[in-house]
Amino acid sequence: SDIPVRNRICRISFWKYLVRKKWNNMAAVKKINKEGILEAAYNLARREGIAAITARKLAKEISCSTQPIYVDMGAVIEITTERINEVYGSLKTSLCKKENADYVSQTTIVCEFADSERVLFRQLVADNDSGHGLFKDTRTEKMLVETLHCDEIVADQINEEMHKYIMGQAFLVNEGYTEFDQARLAMETERVFEFVKKIFVK
Repeated sequence: SDIPVRNRICRISFWKYLVRKKWNNMAAVKKINKEGILEAAYNLARREGIAAITARKLAKEISCSTQPIYVDMGAVIEITTERINEVYGSLKTSLCKKENADYVSQTTIVCEFADSERVLFRQLVADNDSGHGLFKDTRTEKMLVETLHCDEIVADQINEEMHKYIMGQAFLVNEGYTEFDQARLAMETERVFEFVKKIFVK
């Protein structure tokens, strides 16, 4: 009762401020769940790559402290890596479909991925050994033997040259040297295919 009224008001206001701040922090923590952290980690990986995933960056991404993230950091990176590997798996699956055995379809699929997923393309295809196996198990070689009536050696040579061309176009799109234009890519792919056929099919 001996405390001046002004001081009492100041202390009460400060106490209300602390309670409100603590409540807001608690509310924010409640909103943070594993799904939110994983989604933020995936989005960060898409923009900057797997190596960019840190507790500090994730905390900034979802506007929280690093404390709830550090607990499951190992699992976050593991699950995010698995999710990104699934993206690569989906890309390979698309290339291996029977309806995508032609080079125009393959050029479209790879270049579109290189355009829409610029960081993941570099990480999964350009700067990774997995890029070498991107066209493995595609039906193209079998299609060439059947349509061109050539042997498997010639089909393999054509296939190798065309896949080099496709990857070259994908790199150009990914680096921004050329735009992803499906119609233009289809026309150029057909032209290159005709040229390659003339070289190898006697």
